Amino acid sequence: MNLQVAYRPYCREFLSPLQTAHGEWKERAGFIVRVASGSAVGYGEVAPLPEFGTETWARADDFLRQWVADAIIMPSGLPCCSFALTSAIQNMRGSAGVLPRDYAVAALLPAGSEALVVAQEKLAAGYTAFKWKIGVLASEVEQKILKELLVLLPETVSLRLDANGGFNSNQLQSWLGVLEPHAGQVEFLEQPLPPGEEASMAALARDYGIPIALDESLNGPGRERWLMPGAWAGPLVIKPLLMGNVTVLQERLRPLSRQIVFSSVFETGIGLWQALRLADTLPAMKYAIGFDTLAAFDDDLSKLAPGPSFRADERANFDPELIWKQLPPLT
Repeated sequence: MNLQVAYRPYCREFLSPLQTAHGEWKERAGFIVRVASGSAVGYGEVAPLPEFGTETWARADDFLRQWVADAIIMPSGLPCCSFALTSAIQNMRGSAGVLPRDYAVAALLPAGSEALVVAQEKLAAGYTAFKWKIGVLASEVEQKILKELLVLLPETVSLRLDANGGFNSNQLQSWLGVLEPHAGQVEFLEQPLPPGEEASMAALARDYGIPIALDESLNGPGRERWLMPGAWAGPLVIKPLLMGNVTVLQERLRPLSRQIVFSSVFETGIGLWQALRLADTLPAMKYAIGFDTLAAFDDDLSKLAPGPSFRADERANFDPELIWKQLPPLT
């Protein structure tokens, strides 16, 4: 295949810095790639997150410069580049027989007490699943906010909590003790302990009856173990843009579809669009997707409207070329 390849960088500032257990996140940088063969065109996004085990922005830039000159060798050890390029080529070829679906979106709540204000706004907008970042403030402060949040949220909605691997064992047991009486309302607790402590998380999930999801554990060197059928009983939080060749990923995720929770890495609309195209190939997925990230930026690099769902008919009108044209060409 004779490919014409180009790529352009982007850098987006968060409207408000994102507070996580790893610290403050102020901007998001990555690349959009465009591949063409004759009249067929495809797009992908490289959105590195080195703290999740991916290549750095600079390493991705180095590879893409080489790939533009010689688009023959596919990337090895560069999961973000691999996802972007294989998605773009797949997009260029088309996805015969795969029908777009509607997806419910889990509302993303900010850390701290601001979550109470945003939760009311998201409820009014029609969201039925919520995700709250914890492990940012002292546990006793956050647990007090949690109790107010559980009173605020109707029993018909679900709440997931994300600790980004920031707890120790004592903190986790403290949290599970608080969550246990609300097991019917708590959908899952996401990656409370760091990668490598999966056995402890599995045992505590059984003891307290609160599902624990893996996230960071799925983005490190040992992730293949936890993506084997039957290896993990709880949900598996998948950040597609960080996980390599999209064709291989699709085959790996299909047997696990009912456990899969797709999650954002604050990508542009092109990365989101490609993630949803992958989700369309996994019809057994049941969890609301974690892509309530579009309003985090005040730019025009999303094109899809934020809201409690992404509808198939709205996605049909998405044109990645409109995002591509906004980005400055490489000099």
